[in-house]
Amino acid sequence: MKGSRYLLPALFVCSTMTAPGALVITEVMSNSDHPGGAANGDWFEITNTGGSSVDLTGYYWDDGDGFQVDGAQFPVSSIGAGESLVVVDENGGNLADFVAAWGGGFSALSTDDMLAPGAGTFNDFSGLGGGGDRVDLYDAGGTLVASAVFGDSDGGAKTFEWSTTGASLGFSVAGENGAFVAPGDGDGGLGIDVGSPGVAVVPEPSIAILGGLGLLGLLRRRR
Repeated sequence: MKGSRYLLPALFVCSTMTAPGALVITEVMSNSDHPGGAANGDWFEITNTGGSSVDLTGYYWDDGDGFQVDGAQFPVSSIGAGESLVVVDENGGNLADFVAAWGGGFSALSTDDMLAPGAGTFNDFSGLGGGGDRVDLYDAGGTLVASAVFGDSDGGAKTFEWSTTGASLGFSVAGENGAFVAPGDGDGGLGIDVGSPGVAVVPEPSIAILGGLGLLGLLRRRR
């Protein structure tokens, strides 16, 4: 993970589900404005918020069809504690250029890395709809461990963001929560898209504590 930022709670305009395994989907690009090249594919970011590495071997992701219906399986891979991993709709030959277009410093998997598990219809990357869609992540046994639902991309060129607690931060804004304009567009030009691949937003501890105290007070009043 390249870094983290602190923030006040934001309104929930889209949702994500946190999981016991500590994996959270923290960013989604569903509608890039970059031209054809190495950096205009859809992508999403998974962050391990736990204290130990998570083995992703055999994990599976899809955009809402269910476990092993129309998605792709992860190869032998893992994600370290506090780290983020980007899954991008680019082939292996474009992966290094994709990472470079966003300034480097983060780990990513390409469509060539993903596997087709067993029989049935599988894709190396289930396209993420610019009009609204979702990303579901399952463990190797078929248990849903993380999910993010997002709305219309509003013209594209910016990602949806969530904090490591699963709180929606809405669209990425350059200069806020670690987001920035991509240095390159993957096709030899300057970047257009705004996002923060590899950067997960960690809420300030004091804010989380205050939120917990507020919830405790509400529960007490209801007794």
